[in-house]
Amino acid sequence: GEIMTNNNSSNNEQAPHQKGPLRILFLSSDTGGGHRASAEALANQFQRLYPGTTYDLLDIWSDIDSSWPYNTIKECYKSFSASPWKWRTLYHVSNTAIYAKFADLHSYYMNEEMIREKIEEYNPDVVVSVHPTMNYIPLFSTRKISDVTGKEIPFFTVVTDFGSGHCTWFNKDVDRMYLASEPIKAIAQKRGGVPDEKIVMSGLPIRYDFAAQADLMGDRTT
Repeated sequence: GEIMTNNNSSNNEQAPHQKGPLRILFLSSDTGGGHRASAEALANQFQRLYPGTTYDLLDIWSDIDSSWPYNTIKECYKSFSASPWKWRTLYHVSNTAIYAKFADLHSYYMNEEMIREKIEEYNPDVVVSVHPTMNYIPLFSTRKISDVTGKEIPFFTVVTDFGSGHCTWFNKDVDRMYLASEPIKAIAQKRGGVPDEKIVMSGLPIRYDFAAQADLMGDRTT
């Protein structure tokens, strides 16, 4: 239930955990309904645990004046997902360390400053990524904001895939990574080098209504 923070202070004292309302920034995109649904489920639970909490959802590729090809991601998703062979080709071509590194470097030089300025506008207490393309440059930008302002902003990734996952999900430098299955954990460790102490096996985020309904049902096998 608590928001976890890194202990980076020079005097080795544990940073206090914020108990009051939070300003949460979710990073997502409408490339499929699952990402936004996960963000909204998480936001609802944050509001239950921290009354008065507010949240926003930022699509770093659509909500800034991003360059090509980043500003076409939504349209490309609709087109490629409608053609399985196109989607399969794109997925496998991009799911390599070399391609991911090139994409990170290119997007850094083309978009990082705009992404950082946009995140600054929201002034978040915590950033939560629920999208595979938003775990590298946004983390860099968030860390840069923290360095300039002195405000520690934890960055969490919630992987919304269950059986397999694209390599861009797994950035070992995030503060915590929340995973849904052992196969995903194995990929995170092998592909991303994510250490055990940063991994939380949490399952997939779903609406609180499901838990409430399960309690009402009692015997869930009927």
